[in-house]
Amino acid sequence: MSIPQIVAQRPVIAGDKELTVSTIRIAADYYDTVVFDDSVDKRHVGMVIGGYVIDKSSKRATSRDAAMENHREAFIAARHETPRAARP
Repeated sequence: MSIPQIVAQRPVIAGDKELTVSTIRIAADYYDTVVFDDSVDKRHVGMVIGGYVIDKSSKRATSRDAAMENHREAFIAARHETPRAARP
């Protein structure tokens, strides 16, 4: 097993949001995209944005092209959506 490699990583600073969208390659056909809360007080951890639970969930892809599409969609959501509480 190889060490995960960062494929793409972009910060999002907008309003009170300080997030990072990150996509890593775990194996030849396994990529994960995740949204991290970079704020000092971690105010958005556990909230939902673009279908991601911030700091809690990821979206898997089996090709680099699909992973980059996930990354693009997560980045757009992080820039334009307001994080909301996750449903219980």
